[in-house]
Amino acid sequence: MIRLKIKEKLYTYERVIFPDQQIESDADIVRYMRFYDLEKVPKDVQKDSYVTPVTNLCLTVEEIQKEYNKEVRYEVRRADRENITFLIFDKLNISSDIDFIKELAQKYYKFCDVIEQEHLKDNLNLDEFFEFVKQGNIVVSKAEFENGWTYHIYQVDGKNAMLWFSFSDYRKEGANKSMAGWANRGLHNYDILYFKEQGYERYDWGNIASFETPNHIDKFKMSFGGEIKTVYGCFVGNTLKGKILIKLRELRNKSRV
Repeated sequence: MIRLKIKEKLYTYERVIFPDQQIESDADIVRYMRFYDLEKVPKDVQKDSYVTPVTNLCLTVEEIQKEYNKEVRYEVRRADRENITFLIFDKLNISSDIDFIKELAQKYYKFCDVIEQEHLKDNLNLDEFFEFVKQGNIVVSKAEFENGWTYHIYQVDGKNAMLWFSFSDYRKEGANKSMAGWANRGLHNYDILYFKEQGYERYDWGNIASFETPNHIDKFKMSFGGEIKTVYGCFVGNTLKGKILIKLRELRNKSRV
């Protein structure tokens, strides 16, 4: 379970990722994310739900890779034959690795500019990212190859690993797009095997837009197999202030429908 407490101007807010049950918290509002079991979701609250592929890391390596489609299996093998280096950064230190973390953020923000998706920068709030790093809840993986790189950022708690976001520089001039594709799929396979070796139980692909009418990214994630699961979240007010704020949020969202 990951817990991150945030102090806003008028209220306190705690984010809980991968919860097994409702927690004790003195925050005005608790935001639960990633309940994998509907029965564990607090009762009498408005729930939100998402669909995501989940790779079961309790399976054998052979069973996991057997679920990859033909194209993925080929590109993973091809990545092994190419001059691609795979790296894991799993013990980040907020002091000694601060330059690496800031450089990572700048590369991500530049990536968002290149693809003209300014809103994606909200994925990486540096202050919150620093707190996740301090708590040991971030793992970064990287594929390096000639004239290119790819990063995967994970939120982790020792049992669950969720792909938070990923980015690369394959759109730059002179980039080898084929190599970038092999590197990206090879890195996902490398990450899955790493988390399995470390004793993790679940590799969460971080949502898809639709299982029935998948877009390009959805198809990519589902090409690695896994089980399509519905995950749940909710807001819980612990104080009168928190309950009022949640009700106002629900009314605002309802008015937008």
